[in-house]
Amino acid sequence: MSNLVRESALQQWLSKTLDIVSPELTMISGDASFRRYFRFQLSNGDTAIAVDAPPSTEKNQQFVDIANALSAQALPVPKVLAANIDAGFLCVEDLGSTMLEQVLSADTASELYRQALALIVQLQATKREDLAEMEEFDQAFIQRELDIFADWFVEAELQVGEGWQQRCDWQGLCNNVSQAILEQPYAPMHRDFHSRNLMLNQQQMVMIDFQDMVWGPIAYDVVSLLRDCYIAWPPELVSHLQQAYLNQKSAYLVEGIEPSTWQRWFDLTGLQRHIKALGIFCRLDHRDGKTAYREAIPQTLEYVLQVTKRYPELQAFHQWISPIAKEFEA
Repeated sequence: MSNLVRESALQQWLSKTLDIVSPELTMISGDASFRRYFRFQLSNGDTAIAVDAPPSTEKNQQFVDIANALSAQALPVPKVLAANIDAGFLCVEDLGSTMLEQVLSADTASELYRQALALIVQLQATKREDLAEMEEFDQAFIQRELDIFADWFVEAELQVGEGWQQRCDWQGLCNNVSQAILEQPYAPMHRDFHSRNLMLNQQQMVMIDFQDMVWGPIAYDVVSLLRDCYIAWPPELVSHLQQAYLNQKSAYLVEGIEPSTWQRWFDLTGLQRHIKALGIFCRLDHRDGKTAYREAIPQTLEYVLQVTKRYPELQAFHQWISPIAKEFEA
């Protein structure tokens, strides 16, 4: 079904469901998925967001279930006003147009990130049984994500032939990052917690795009935020903010975390995420025709270089990826 046909069907559904005569839809954005977002006016004069989320590709039921569960735990998420799961149509609360990314600067970063980290701590304090059913970020899940890098960055983008796994000790890298992830305490994990998935609405920070939430390692959302593929900060600020998270988190931990242990968790969990992201950025280009995300490849590679350089057991991968990274430098 074409976008125009789906947009017309979405308009008709909104009209019937919300008792609005031919609501005028204004497209505000698409994203890395196949979702499209439109703003429209309700009968009371307020605005809301209509979402066209094709059911063949999008996790609409998960979004609704998780939104309701998070809301019940007083976590800031958009309210779901109406949903047609089968058609892939949603109507959600309008949170405005201000993403965290848009208001970050050298002057505001420390305070805004502290607010975001407090939100992670609040999310992680939520009991598993109080949330919608979610997958576990287990060994198989971790490897599936790493394989995205192999399939789309190495093979589709670089077109590297056989033997690359041995040259870079790919299996050793997979084993090391998996071990660092699996030994952490597990908690609710947003899985895409960064500056483009946090909105500021009346001074409150609100989570969006949480339909892929899983039960996973505590460092994952922290490193997603502080080593964001779309915006980078000085190491000193990142270190300071990590400590701010640990200070808040300590009240919820049975045992303290040694600084060296935490840093390894943070680094290698981030490495897993960034390697996966490189594959996703290339998949978005090669498969879906979305080229804009290629702009994030150089910064993401820089994170990979920084971490692999730091750990002796990752030197083979560092030496393999270093000349490749130079080809992507901005």
